[in-house]
Amino acid sequence: MNKRKTEKEDFIIRTKKRILRETKSSNKEYTTTYKDIKKYFRVFNKALFKKKLNPFNDIVIKRLKQASGQCVENFSYRKGTTFFVLEMMPKYKNKIEFLNTLAHEMIHLWQQTIKKDTGNHNNLFFSFKPKFKKISLELSY
Repeated sequence: MNKRKTEKEDFIIRTKKRILRETKSSNKEYTTTYKDIKKYFRVFNKALFKKKLNPFNDIVIKRLKQASGQCVENFSYRKGTTFFVLEMMPKYKNKIEFLNTLAHEMIHLWQQTIKKDTGNHNNLFFSFKPKFKKISLELSY
């Protein structure tokens, strides 16, 4: 087995252990922080997206009525550019729900920026299900 593949597999295993360790007390409410969003963005970018994902242009923590997180695509008419905003709830039922939501929204960002896809919950979106499972996350709508 080549060295590069072993390093990636080791990182996946370490990531899974970290998630399991940090979410052990899964009944405890989790308060969202910008620090954790940025930290786990880096972790998931490496584990799930081969470090190809650029960060969101902006991050907003706010109450959402119909979702637990959103990847919002905005267009600047003045600059003629598209930018992406991550919206996350201030609190989650537990940390695993926060991690699942962040990784879920990162797939939408990947679909739209890397694959130039619609960002819908389609086959491309659900192709991440096995990758999520490897690091003890759950991919759903």
